[in-house]
Amino acid sequence: MTDLRSPVKWTAWLSLSATFFMMCVVRAWWTMFVLFGLALTMVLIFGRNRYCSSVCPLGALQDATGDNAAARRRFTAAPWLKYLMVPLFWGITIYTTFTFIDSPAQLWVWMLRIMISMFFLAMVTQMYLGKRFFCVHLCPLRHPLLEPARKSRRLLKKRVHHA
Repeated sequence: MTDLRSPVKWTAWLSLSATFFMMCVVRAWWTMFVLFGLALTMVLIFGRNRYCSSVCPLGALQDATGDNAAARRRFTAAPWLKYLMVPLFWGITIYTTFTFIDSPAQLWVWMLRIMISMFFLAMVTQMYLGKRFFCVHLCPLRHPLLEPARKSRRLLKKRVHHA
């Protein structure tokens, strides 16, 4: 189990609670887009991907439920897997948004299904392939954030060297 007293885990637990509150109580179908916007903002401000390590609700859930027993198994994911997962996830999400935009109740149900499917996929991959396998190889937020994080880091380095 994780230590909830550490500030990193506290922010992740807060994010997990806020995500479920927004999806299940407020019934805000746009929760995924808010999470992506928060992640992108954090990358641009901090110059590296702090969202995945300190705020991501999936990371908090995986840290809380997992152990490192499955990490002993050696498995390397095919590099093309991330190039399949990211467009598939965002394609389904955007298609669902435009298909059900006139019916907020149905849109909310489909977005909730997508989010629960991602949580389920993260838990299953963790159980069989090790902790944070989903985060590293399959997460649809991580890979679109990597390039802005790299560019942001380069810009910060240039500013520091010129100052």
